[in-house]
Amino acid sequence: MSTLAYQPAHRPAAFPTRGSLVPRRGVVARGGCAPAPRPRVRLGRLDKWHEDAHSRRTVGARFFGPFKKKDATTVVEPAPDVAPEPTPEPEDTSASFDLLDLRSGAPDALAVAAQAWERVDDVVMGGVSSSAIGPDLAGRDCLVWAGKCRIQGGGFAGCRSVALKNQIDLSAFDGVSIVCGLESDDEPTRRTWKATVRTQNNRGEVVYQASFVPPVADKDVNSMPPEVRIPWESFRLVRGPVIVPDVPPLSADQCTAVYGLGLIMSRFGPSGPMPTFREGPFRLALHQYGVYTADGKDAATAPTTLPAAANLGDKSSENSGRTKNSPISVVLGPLIKLVFSEKARRRRRAREILKERYRIGEIRARCNGQRMKAARMGYLGATAEGLGELARDAVASVLTLPLRGLFILISRFARLVRTLKGEKQLPPMK
Repeated sequence: MSTLAYQPAHRPAAFPTRGSLVPRRGVVARGGCAPAPRPRVRLGRLDKWHEDAHSRRTVGARFFGPFKKKDATTVVEPAPDVAPEPTPEPEDTSASFDLLDLRSGAPDALAVAAQAWERVDDVVMGGVSSSAIGPDLAGRDCLVWAGKCRIQGGGFAGCRSVALKNQIDLSAFDGVSIVCGLESDDEPTRRTWKATVRTQNNRGEVVYQASFVPPVADKDVNSMPPEVRIPWESFRLVRGPVIVPDVPPLSADQCTAVYGLGLIMSRFGPSGPMPTFREGPFRLALHQYGVYTADGKDAATAPTTLPAAANLGDKSSENSGRTKNSPISVVLGPLIKLVFSEKARRRRRAREILKERYRIGEIRARCNGQRMKAARMGYLGATAEGLGELARDAVASVLTLPLRGLFILISRFARLVRTLKGEKQLPPMK
């Protein structure tokens, strides 16, 4: 019978006696137990004494860790306590150019820059939002774009450069540079802010747009907000708020002829209307609107400014541009202004609000308006103005239906032309 027993183990006399036990397989010994040999490690050699043969067996010691195997007698000197030399930061060779030329030093620089802009609010779609852009009344070297945005009938406000007489070549630059600060509140993400670039010689709604988030202005009025840079490839072709499909992003090669720049604040984001959109007043301080280059050494010269390209001595009015003398604008211009008058739409929207909130009908609302006019300008003037408004509203109601039909006919004809040319159709306005 074989079992596991303990037997005395022999060792050299040089080793002291210890009360260890060594396991052994074999016949059970009744003579008691003796101390087991003690393993020793010497410079990578494991010395183990066996019970019978007193032989010595050498095995290799295993080294762990990422270091290499070294001689045990090697002494590792500690690294000198010397601080590493700081890595020099790369030189910033980028450069920005202001297309508004607000800091040119000219006494009328702000006024000229303000004349290079015009507002494009949702009144063109029947909305009631309004905004304006002009020099800062506090005396700072910046423009202020402010207004009120309402979701009824639209939900956006915008400003853009006037119709440029001369195109601007921006192909030597890498994108748009904006230095602005939101001063009305601290919730810029509850609105959609967009920069626009127009590469076609028209005033249509098809432009390139890119979203950005303006920083909140510091309470210190003398501090300058951080610069926001938008590369060309972030701009996508849109029609209204809808992205035109299957069209590549904007590139520097397409910016050899730029016909306009602009800003839009809207409730329409990439996924449609924002559920948490913040309507009401807004105020944006515009310190710079221009372009930038990542490597300033590669930029040729400063581009032409917007006031110079617009030739403000012969400023074009909003939505007229280079087609102000066309037969269509001459014939339809007065009718469009009559039917789509901003003042008439605001009065109509005010009557709708009175009816929704206070159940006040149209006749009563007009009578209340007449009393307010009489207190301001007298009964005779109030009566004349009231009759004029009533006549214009009646004519507009009569012309609305045929003008809408004419617009539908023109739109379908344009789609037919694009189909015959093999061009892609524009997405419908939403």
